[in-house]
Amino acid sequence: MTQAKPSFRTVEIVLAAPFDGWTTTMRAEGVPARVMIDLQSGSVERALNAMERLIVKHNFLNEHGEPAASVLDAPMDALTQAVEKWSEAVAALPPR
Repeated sequence: MTQAKPSFRTVEIVLAAPFDGWTTTMRAEGVPARVMIDLQSGSVERALNAMERLIVKHNFLNEHGEPAASVLDAPMDALTQAVEKWSEAVAALPPR
């Protein structure tokens, strides 16, 4: 029997000033346990790498005002705001 890949929900995050117009789509379900462990590890490096795995797409800019090739090239303040808003959005999702 072939296993079906589940369809997981995402959340759209819109950042506030000074990141007006910056948006990201982030995984809301199906997040691997390893990612959650890394987010809560207390290690900035592990948490940021986990954050990169949560982000499906983004329009973040790097320090030169150009599209960030990796979300890790975006300002730390933008990433902090994104993960805070992600946490709130996931908590507000209705059950399936």
